Amino acid sequence: MHNCLVVCYSRSGHTAKVGREFADLCGADFEAIDDLDSRSGPLGYLRSLYESLFHKEPRISTSGKDPGEYALVVLGTPVWAGNMAAPMRSYLARHRLRFHRVALFCTMGGRGGEHTLAEMADLCGKIPMARVAITNAEIRRGSYRGKLERLQNNALESS
Repeated sequence: MHNCLVVCYSRSGHTAKVGREFADLCGADFEAIDDLDSRSGPLGYLRSLYESLFHKEPRISTSGKDPGEYALVVLGTPVWAGNMAAPMRSYLARHRLRFHRVALFCTMGGRGGEHTLAEMADLCGKIPMARVAITNAEIRRGSYRGKLERLQNNALESS
């Protein structure tokens, strides 16, 4: 069994940046969730908002890493309208029975992090080893790295 897999959905790139940095920090494998439908432009934004608010599960694809082969899966999502991104909901619905342990993070414009993390934990059916909410302002300033280290310490020492 491998030690750690970081799985992220990212529309703007913020969540992927944080997820890849966390994977590098821990020596973890990284998997991106790809959306099969476009989210570009105003219609894509509205579709994203609708799917998030109404808890839809859009079509997704991944590279096929099996989360059941990892002792810890770290899941990252942006916050959309106070909820997790709909593609992450699809991933959790598809794989939640395969998780051994989970840690969670989200990126956000300003609010909704705690609700999103609770929603993710609920869908995972697991008590997370660690959870962190990171604002886009923290990402721009580079001041989120302490939170990543806390996530690493809390998640990996529990594994």
